[in-house]
Amino acid sequence: MTFAGLSGGRWAAFWGGIGSCLSEFAILGLVWRRINCHAKGCFRVGMHHVDGTPYTTCRKHHPVHPGSDAFTAEQIAAAHAEAQAGSSSA
Repeated sequence: MTFAGLSGGRWAAFWGGIGSCLSEFAILGLVWRRINCHAKGCFRVGMHHVDGTPYTTCRKHHPVHPGSDAFTAEQIAAAHAEAQAGSSSA
């Protein structure tokens, strides 16, 4: 079965199969980290940037929207308030 890569060596079938997708899985993981909400434990897609901070949050954890219950969302809201206070005094 040379055409399937099974006689080429011990790892030929692995690298020809699922092993060839490792770089694609890594790219998907990096993209997910980029678009994921920054609140700890939240797996929603974060589309709302918090002004003055590097945070990207979902609608539930954004400081402008009400209903924020998570402790980390409060930290994000505090960072947002600090950034707003710093930009208004400058």
